Amino acid sequence: MPYRYNYCPHCEKKIVFKIELDDIDQSQYPAPAYIVHKDDSCGKLSTFYFDSLLRVSYKELEKRPGGIKTIDAESR
Repeated sequence: MPYRYNYCPHCEKKIVFKIELDDIDQSQYPAPAYIVHKDDSCGKLSTFYFDSLLRVSYKELEKRPGGIKTIDAESR
């Protein structure tokens, strides 16, 4: 289960989360997954899109259709 680092698109804080191939729809790439920033000052949900190597391709501020899993992220 690889850890991934990125930035929350809402508050711009650095976040870390775990993701596996089972967490995304492997029939489409980039594949969406929902990331919730578990921080008292943020707590918002975003849609992150991942490639086949589980790298973030791009992200959206809102929940978009197609994601199959919601993943919690922590601030770092």
